[in-house]
Amino acid sequence: MYCKHAQVKKTRIRTKKNLRKAITFKPTETNRLELDKYIFDVAMKCLYHNADKSELAFESEILKYAKIKLPQKEISRLWNVLASSNWVAPTVGFGRAGKLELTHAGYQLMSQFGGYKQYLDTVEDSQKPQTIIMPFSVEEDANGTTPLKNKDSK
Repeated sequence: MYCKHAQVKKTRIRTKKNLRKAITFKPTETNRLELDKYIFDVAMKCLYHNADKSELAFESEILKYAKIKLPQKEISRLWNVLASSNWVAPTVGFGRAGKLELTHAGYQLMSQFGGYKQYLDTVEDSQKPQTIIMPFSVEEDANGTTPLKNKDSK
């Protein structure tokens, strides 16, 4: 006998499995900028929300947490982009290779905006032309008083 509820449950399980799959990117010039923005946002959020750890490994902790699979060439390019930014810095020392930490500017950005994507949205909104409503001017007499006129007087 066919049961409708069994079919619904089976569909839900498939959907959850699809959501757990890792995101794989095949970088092209069109989506490379979006990928950079996304990786910056993920890396900074991971570092900020794991502030109890001073640094996180880029490949094994940040990219694995975000479930992103990239070619090694793209990972090294992103590492260079992140390392040259002012918000994230690579750590130095024995056994700390491949780890990132937030700089002071990175902590300020995260506490003020909550993420790199929100920062970009705020910067983009501030560059849009805004309508400025100018106050109307009121003419004054030489005495500094405003003349009042009745509707009846001419």
